[in-house]
Formats: sequence, structure tokens, C-alpha cells
Amino acid sequence: MTPVNVAPYIPQRPPVLVVDTFSECSNSLIITEYKIPQDHIFVQDGHLSSAGLIENVAQTCATRIGWLNRDKPVKIGVIGSVSNLEIIRLPRVGQSLTTRVDVLSEIFEASVVHAEIKCEGETIAQCDMKVYVSDQNVASAS
Repeated sequence: MTPVNVAPYIPQRPPVLVVDTFSECSNSLIITEYKIPQDHIFVQDGHLSSAGLIENVAQTCATRIGWLNRDKPVKIGVIGSVSNLEIIRLPRVGQSLTTRVDVLSEIFEASVVHAEIKCEGETIAQCDMKVYVSDQNVASAS
């Protein structure tokens, strides 16, 4: 699949956007890419912060939901929990991330996923996350 811009499929916008494109998406898997800019809100001391990495996983999940429901208005989602978080190292400005999210289970509007973030081929973080999708869409929340 040719990389697809995530903007039409997620509610997040700059300055908090931490996903650029996705290259694969299905009911059980999504892979996103992101290049870390110098002036990002989650950059501290030249590195993307741990909060930025967690938000990257959440936005990857949001991209999957948005793409699978692309014929409907974009929904708002929330992180329910993060567990088994392991951050091996923080990526530097200018580096590129590839985030893989595998859906472990899904019931109603809740998903349990496992995520792995690689920076230029090296695993730098991983976690499990519960994500909930609201009944509210972006247009009605504005």
C-alpha cells in the first residue's frame, strides 16, 4: 500500500499530531509512520518525550478506526489504560518512527491492542493499550 496521509481519518491536529502516514491497515493491524520535527509540542531536549510516544500509539489506533469507518464522520477516542509500557530509548528530532499496532481484542467501542514503536528499524518502545471510541464525532464536539 502506498503511504496514506492520516489527517482525514483522525481528530488530532497540530500541534499535537504525532502520526504522518500509514502504510498498512486492516481489522487487526495498522502500521504508521512519523518523522519527528524540531518544534513539536512533545519534543524536549531534542527528543520526543514518553508522552509523545504514548500519544503516537493512541493516534495510530485512531487512524485505524478512522480508516475502517472512512465513510462516516471521524469519532473521538480516549485512552482507557496503558500497561506493560517499556521505553527503551527516546527518539531524536529528525528521526522516523514506525508504529505497529496489533488488535488483541475488540468489543463494542473498546479495543485492546499491543503496540511496538521502531525508530529506524530498532524497537524503542512497546506497550498494551485500551482505547475507547466515543459516540460523539468531531463535528458534533466542536
